[in-house]
Amino acid sequence: MKSMRCRELGGSCDHELRASTWKEMVQQMTKHVMECHPDTANQMQNMHAADPERRGREMRPKWEAKASL
Repeated sequence: MKSMRCRELGGSCDHELRASTWKEMVQQMTKHVMECHPDTANQMQNMHAADPERRGREMRPKWEAKASL
């Protein structure tokens, strides 16, 4: 299990997200952003449409560098 804050993943708040895998973290972050940061969600959707792999290239190394809880 690892923990990251919304801000560490490109969001705008310090909400803590916990997940066992990168895929779970992406799912939790997506849900959080859609519910709490709709403007950011729109930006992320546009970015994903332009380059579907960009988020992973930018954020996954941060996930991998995190120590497990």
